[in-house]
Amino acid sequence: MLPRRPAPAAAALVLTLAAAPAAPQVLIPLTRSGSGARAAGMANAFVALSDDGTAASWNPAGLAQLRNAELSFVYGVNERGLLFTGERSPDDRFVFTNRDIEYATSSPDFASLALPFQVARRPVTVQLGWQRLYPLEGKFQGETVRIPVDPADDPPKRISASEEFTGQIDLVSLSAAVRLTGRISLGGSLNTWRGKWTSRDAIAEPDGGDFVSAFTREQVRGHNFTGGLLLTFPAWNAGLVYHSPFWSNYERRTDVESSQAPPTSMDSGGSGRLRFPRNLAVGVAWRPAVLWTLAVDVNHDQWTELVVDRVRDHPGPFNFFDGLPPELSMTRDTLALNLGAEHLFPHESFVVPLRFGFAWEPQGAMDPVTRDPVEYFLLSAGSGYNTNRFKFDLGVQYRWAAFMASDVLSVDTATAPAPLVRDAVGRVGAHEWRFKFSVIYRLSSARKVPQT
Repeated sequence: MLPRRPAPAAAALVLTLAAAPAAPQVLIPLTRSGSGARAAGMANAFVALSDDGTAASWNPAGLAQLRNAELSFVYGVNERGLLFTGERSPDDRFVFTNRDIEYATSSPDFASLALPFQVARRPVTVQLGWQRLYPLEGKFQGETVRIPVDPADDPPKRISASEEFTGQIDLVSLSAAVRLTGRISLGGSLNTWRGKWTSRDAIAEPDGGDFVSAFTREQVRGHNFTGGLLLTFPAWNAGLVYHSPFWSNYERRTDVESSQAPPTSMDSGGSGRLRFPRNLAVGVAWRPAVLWTLAVDVNHDQWTELVVDRVRDHPGPFNFFDGLPPELSMTRDTLALNLGAEHLFPHESFVVPLRFGFAWEPQGAMDPVTRDPVEYFLLSAGSGYNTNRFKFDLGVQYRWAAFMASDVLSVDTATAPAPLVRDAVGRVGAHEWRFKFSVIYRLSSARKVPQT
């Protein structure tokens, strides 16, 4: 039976791996965004548009623009990779061979049913939706060789490092919007969050037989509110969205095995809380010509408030990204910029759009040793086929980032009592392809909703 209180080696391992630039934090950008292939093709600049069945995931006020009942479904495919180069020990005694890691995942991304009607002669729309907000899937496994700079130093050593994680954070929302006037719409969503994921971190030194591994199960449950405002004019739109912060239930259990200590476990005890921070987004869309739309969004995320609290055997609150107390955390708040464009090619019975965009999306997590920020850049393109009844869309995004990061690459360091000690510092290149496919079905032919 595993002891209830962690041994020092187990506690050190958990803290060390928490403070490292973990793959989910690096490769899965946590910028809050909605869903849909149309928005993906415009680099997620969709707050001021939000005029289809995915509207509530961007700006719930946009639902008031729908004229028909709509069924929406979105599917996503992701290909991600990490390249570690130029890694050296902090004292320059050792260099490490490069590691190149790739993986791919796919899953449903969004589904909804929106129903427009009238109340007191004002257009109202309600929507029930589901979104896979963060798919947490990946397997990063690679081997490196630690080579001494001075041949008279320690001999070369093989090191195997791996991280495997699986799970998701899903969002179920009940949304409603009303068009107050011909120009002003208001909307809101009540959101239920459910997340469950596991991760396995391991370091092995095959030549010596040493190893250490940690298997962690985490779970969150909570509720929050999203409010939106949309202003619509013939030549331009403006949108404002506020995602409220909230405390969710947080459960975590880590089981640790090592060649240097007996098996042990760390358990939050079911009393933990995770505070998901607020998000504020502002968007403007401009139509310089009948068939052209240009859009820009600015998003602010308060990642310094992404805090875990009330965890058993932990002295106080700590930041979710790096495991450090808020006053010591390297986590930062971020301001992201998204730019998109769309041009329509109309035909007699259908419309073909062409979309493209660019985005700059800084991430909240920073390496606590190098203190180098992670900033993703994004290029996107998309197209589709739109009839009176069906909308088919495809969006493609390419994200990339490069930064300096530290890494734990020995069993001794992983089980040491100092969580910020590192074996290597080097360059990390991250890249990601995202493909999104959307199908929207209008339950009746288009007809104009009376406006007041």
